[in-house]
Amino acid sequence: MTTSATPPTRSDPNMTDATPRLLPAEENFLTDFFNLEEPLLIWLDQTTQDTRAGADDVYELPTGLDGEAARAAWTRIYDALPKALVDAWHALLTGKEQATGNKVIGLDGHEYTALYAAAVDPTDVEVLTTLLDHCRKALAREPGYTDLRSILSQAGEWYGDQAAGRDQYSVVPRVPETAEQVVNRLARALTVLQLHDDDTRTLLTAVTAAGPDRRIILTQDQEQAAHRYLDRVITAVTEGKPRTERAFARFIEFGDARPLRP
Repeated sequence: MTTSATPPTRSDPNMTDATPRLLPAEENFLTDFFNLEEPLLIWLDQTTQDTRAGADDVYELPTGLDGEAARAAWTRIYDALPKALVDAWHALLTGKEQATGNKVIGLDGHEYTALYAAAVDPTDVEVLTTLLDHCRKALAREPGYTDLRSILSQAGEWYGDQAAGRDQYSVVPRVPETAEQVVNRLARALTVLQLHDDDTRTLLTAVTAAGPDRRIILTQDQEQAAHRYLDRVITAVTEGKPRTERAFARFIEFGDARPLRP
């Protein structure tokens, strides 16, 4: 099988420079992003390594899919995240309140989801976008994608096992995810990573100007941008989920006095 070139490194002069991206400490986004590496990216990475080493009985990935490059891209994005955003994920896992982090405050004192700036390299996002394209071809059962679909299905089994073991005080039923649900997780995380427009640039100005107390008091224009941005985030992170989850997420974010789109 023909494999793609060795993934570029940060020292590669041809690599696109990292640019500030706005990322939210939103529960669904954090869950999607941090659950990408294990098992999916780890398995794809190992499959590519085994193939290059000439190992026997290895899944055959489609031409152009480099599992090592995909995991390396995710790792570089992870490394670019501010510590407070990673801490928000750990707080979510443990159920403990985060001691530090940004606080985004509207004109009426309403506190929005914390926002952060991260120097994410667009090249790394593109690598994961290419992976998503391959995964969608696997879902469509295109020729040459049988083994990748099997990997996606097995990843869904793994996620089901993990969900059943998260609550040590109650019996949580084991509900394996489908291959489509596994791919949806990647798609949702990527949609948030790709958000980059006038609203995100407006909010990046506010976030990067935060003082030592990490409080970000929004102007009227910034708050309007925050409302639009967070509404798009909620739409993205609830894609493929029940409509009630989207409505609930908007209620939690904006409050019952704020307009909710259907």
